[in-house]
Amino acid sequence: MARSRAKNILIIGAGPTQIGRDTESEAAAVQIIKNFAETDRNLFYVTSDANSVIPRLDVDVKFIEAELTVNSLIQILRENEIDVILPVAGNTVALQLSEQLNESGILKELNVRTMGVTTTTIHNINNPELMNRVLKHIKEPTIPTTVVENVTDALRFAKRVGFPVLIKPIASLTKTNRIKCDNEHQLMEMLESAFKVSITNQVAVEKSVVGYKEIEMIVIRDAEGSKLLINGGENFNPIGVHSGDSIIFSPTQTLTDVEFQSLRTAALKIAEILKIKGVCHVQFALDPTDGKHFITRINPFFDRSSAFAARATGYPIANVVAKILMGQNLREIKLSGVQRHDSLALIEPVMDHIAVRFPTWSFASFKNANQQLNTRMKSTGSVMAFGRSAEEAVQKAIRSVDSTTAAEQAALDESQLSEAQLINVLIHPRAGEVYYLLEAIRRGYTVDELAKMTHIDAFYFYKLRHLVKLERRLRDNRFDMAALQEAKYFGFGDTQIAHLWQVRSDEVRDFRIKKAHVFATYKGVEPTAGEFPYLTNTYYSTFEDEDEAVRTTGKKILVLGTANSQVGTNSAAEYTTFQTIQRCQKLGYKVILINNNPNALTLIPDLADKIYLEPLTVENCLNIIHQEKPDKIIAQGKWEIVTQLVLRNVQVEQLPVSRTTRSENIEADYMGVISSINGSINLFGVVGIDEDNMFIPIEVSEALKVKVDPLIENANQHITNNGIYSVIIKENMHQLQIVSVVPLAVQDLPFLSFAFDQDFAGIITEITLNGSSKIENHPIIQGDYRYSHVYPYTQFGLKKPQNPPFSLAIGAEFQSIK
Repeated sequence: MARSRAKNILIIGAGPTQIGRDTESEAAAVQIIKNFAETDRNLFYVTSDANSVIPRLDVDVKFIEAELTVNSLIQILRENEIDVILPVAGNTVALQLSEQLNESGILKELNVRTMGVTTTTIHNINNPELMNRVLKHIKEPTIPTTVVENVTDALRFAKRVGFPVLIKPIASLTKTNRIKCDNEHQLMEMLESAFKVSITNQVAVEKSVVGYKEIEMIVIRDAEGSKLLINGGENFNPIGVHSGDSIIFSPTQTLTDVEFQSLRTAALKIAEILKIKGVCHVQFALDPTDGKHFITRINPFFDRSSAFAARATGYPIANVVAKILMGQNLREIKLSGVQRHDSLALIEPVMDHIAVRFPTWSFASFKNANQQLNTRMKSTGSVMAFGRSAEEAVQKAIRSVDSTTAAEQAALDESQLSEAQLINVLIHPRAGEVYYLLEAIRRGYTVDELAKMTHIDAFYFYKLRHLVKLERRLRDNRFDMAALQEAKYFGFGDTQIAHLWQVRSDEVRDFRIKKAHVFATYKGVEPTAGEFPYLTNTYYSTFEDEDEAVRTTGKKILVLGTANSQVGTNSAAEYTTFQTIQRCQKLGYKVILINNNPNALTLIPDLADKIYLEPLTVENCLNIIHQEKPDKIIAQGKWEIVTQLVLRNVQVEQLPVSRTTRSENIEADYMGVISSINGSINLFGVVGIDEDNMFIPIEVSEALKVKVDPLIENANQHITNNGIYSVIIKENMHQLQIVSVVPLAVQDLPFLSFAFDQDFAGIITEITLNGSSKIENHPIIQGDYRYSHVYPYTQFGLKKPQNPPFSLAIGAEFQSIK
């Protein structure tokens, strides 16, 4: 429990969205901040994420925009008299920074403590050799590992334990993964770059366990040592493919009870020995031949696996951890959904469904990227799907990849591959691997052959083979009610069935509803699997008889979420949806959200009034519309799903925003941000644009104001609808001219909302729903920072273009211009 003097708490954020990090860290931070705000503590949140929603929270927290470096954090600690730092909401970035702050001596000098995880634990986790000593102390087997400072020692170790080996830089602030080296030449080549990114000029080298099963356990521990397992997940791929690029099944599918209990016990022991106060994610390598395991990773913070665990089980991990951090114990914490049960948060979640996390890619936008799956993560986002069987969950996950990105899921057209090409893809997995596996089964490959080639457990091939059998039955029995009913039960969508029947999807829907009388029903997601009465607001669809969802009463609106994170639409789109939901509620609507991004900020408990964790497809939207009968439906502008719904006579309120870019690659010097409501123009302010297309908030001088004001008045001639617009301005021979007037881009919206102290997403939402909104101008927030886009070129091994298009950005960050 925190001592009473801990008044000033600094929460370290994770920085901008990038490959390996979506909005799951910020989602955790929002929940922690909301819980902490109920106490008398002073809260500070620091991040370089320009898409952060924290500045717009209706709670008392000081938002600090700063580069996430040791020097900037030391200055923040001094200026704000910080007592405690909280690194568990900042992913590996916050953990590394906490380690460096401790090594600098500043924590001891200022008497600053860490919360949730001790500095000793952080130091041990960041050093594999030290961590192995801890594991040996609790009699957990360890992978042979060493830390080297030169190539000679690395080669000597590799020859002793045998290739392949994995290497990873020590104390690297950049996102780094273990790199597999199969021979001496590869090791020498990879070590060169690994030493460069290590702050301590050290690299960890460990014996490879490639081919073992990868299992994940999420546990929680409180200050008095009470512990529970929240969730266990099993990777579809064996170790050798990054877990972020693998399909994840929860609960585990192929473990024996002995294996499961062994891993559960190990995870709980680790949380105890490390004195974790909060969540801990432990990854294991499990030898499929003898059931022995090794621990490969320990994350004592919120990451994508803990976010998925919370969605899969319905257990509010972040809210419970926030209360633990505030000094409560599990036996004292109440879960808001539990009815008439006295064990409270000590409930160990049970699932009566199967949840799948499915990686998604953006390779169509990066043609030359290496699409081989290995230990370096390449997926830009993920979706999740729920079902009553593994088949249903997998099929819904495949359908979750909306039509705008379907082509990106398989790097090659699997049906056109020669036998040799297909075998090569099976042995060397690529993005969209499941599509190639299904094709191999269609061509007659046996379960044993595929299991041997891929090292994937045979269990999954039996499931995929069942799906292929259902495909054949559908193809051979057009408009057969029994075939349709079985296919729907195992997750086939109307569009998939239409493809097999060679008809339009609307014909399948009409047949399903009007003749076969096959309807979607909904099941609640909650942590007791019906064992205890539990009030939940989260549902998924299946095709069974009982329907657990009750239609929402009152004035209600259906909000279409953003689904998987992609380049172009990423954390900025989540920010916009978050603010849209809040404004809809302020306007008196109950909000029903459809979204299935497991890392989504908008899926935090108690934000939306009801959540459907469903693929964002026409079929699912129509099913939910039929179920809920919303008064209005709202979406971020015109995109594929909106177009398809409108074609089916569904009225969708489209926010007047650009979902891709502002005017790209247009030379400009300034950008004005205006509102246009029923012919009335209001200028919020002007930002500058430098040669790197970075935004810098500027005070509008009188001389500039004289030039800008007449231009803004003339901007109306470019506008046909009410909304918020960007006015792109170029200076030529000391004269200003308008280059274009475009709806405010989703990518720019969070930063401009921060700079002008406005809720632009909320204003746009209110204008869309009510035709007007009360506009209040605020001074531009002053600061020595700029706004720039973050791109995934480095992770893809590509050279960044000199002027990359904003539509290929994966995040945005504040940068100092001092």
